[in-house]
Amino acid sequence: MSEFIDKIKHKAEAVSAAIDNELTVLEGAGGDDVLAEHDTDGDDDAED
Repeated sequence: MSEFIDKIKHKAEAVSAAIDNELTVLEGAGGDDVLAEHDTDGDDDAED
């Protein structure tokens, strides 16, 4: 049973490293942030 648990831990660490790598790549990538708040009315001087 210990070998099985060690294999699972190793795979989990590999998956975690892959996810961290992808997130690092995505943080450096430009583009549109879909979660950011955008001004959709088109009026740049709305608060003036």
